[in-house]
Amino acid sequence: MTSVVSEILDRKFDVCFGHGDQNGDGVMERADVIALAARIIAYLDAPFDSPKAQALLVAFQNFWENVSTEFDTNGDGLISKTEWREGLRKFAANGDVYREGFRPLAEALFALCDADGNGKVSPEEFFQYQRAFGTSPENSRLAFERLDRDGSGSLSVEELLDAWHEYYTSPDPQAPGNWLYGDIGPLA
Repeated sequence: MTSVVSEILDRKFDVCFGHGDQNGDGVMERADVIALAARIIAYLDAPFDSPKAQALLVAFQNFWENVSTEFDTNGDGLISKTEWREGLRKFAANGDVYREGFRPLAEALFALCDADGNGKVSPEEFFQYQRAFGTSPENSRLAFERLDRDGSGSLSVEELLDAWHEYYTSPDPQAPGNWLYGDIGPLA
């Protein structure tokens, strides 16, 4: 992997790690992952006992089981930033691993974003999702514009799944999926 490609992916991986490390102690653990799920549910104003919220909690728990098994190389029950980067590089290089480990989480997440169940995420639904990650309103608007590839004024769940995949796998600094969590800063 070239250094530019590595820098681009590492920058995106680090942004994601920061979201996952909810208590800011420099490692990711099960409690962080569940806290992030709860934060997303709260920002999307979904009842915690709703089927979609419960599905998201289960998806985050399953995600943690998958990534901790693969990424926690020293077996301490925690994932360091280095372990996260190395693990995500493996995911980025293997589409099957991505589909098994990440896609179910993405599907549950975007099903929750699609509050009315119409298969589309409105700008308002998307902005609420991005608020859970601390994205500014201006960056949310820019992100929505970049992710709405067909210009329909809404994001299909499939568009969001494509953006999710692109975020974790694409070394292209201009890839629209880089905006999934708003502006991630300057890329090469």
